Amino acid sequence: MTANKREIQCWKCGGPLKHFEYPYSRYDECTVCKADLHVCLLCRQYDPSVADACREDRADYILDKDKANFCEYFKPRPLAHIPTEDRASLEAKAKLAELFGDATPDRDVGQSTASPVSEAEKALAELQRLFDDE
Repeated sequence: MTANKREIQCWKCGGPLKHFEYPYSRYDECTVCKADLHVCLLCRQYDPSVADACREDRADYILDKDKANFCEYFKPRPLAHIPTEDRASLEAKAKLAELFGDATPDRDVGQSTASPVSEAEKALAELQRLFDDE
């Protein structure tokens, strides 16, 4: 395996996979999130922009790219984890938490939980700052 074992991470949660031996078994699972590891989403050949999302022409078609398979062309891809939690989803979760009285989820470091979220709220906060500060 040419990739550094420290760089190989779970495709789903980003957990480190350095304690797994290559080649991964079809039954290997991430110790953090229990996701299958011998999957297309963790493979170097995976490319959603090509036909069947695989650059290997000889590989069999795999319908579920996130489920364990028997592909013999599988090679783990370094840094395969792509975070799905973006700013909009974190803000939506924070609003839901406030609505139901739950603790608000963590936001970006350095961002206050009381800071405005939308452009309209930012403008309102700026107006209040300008006219309340006399």
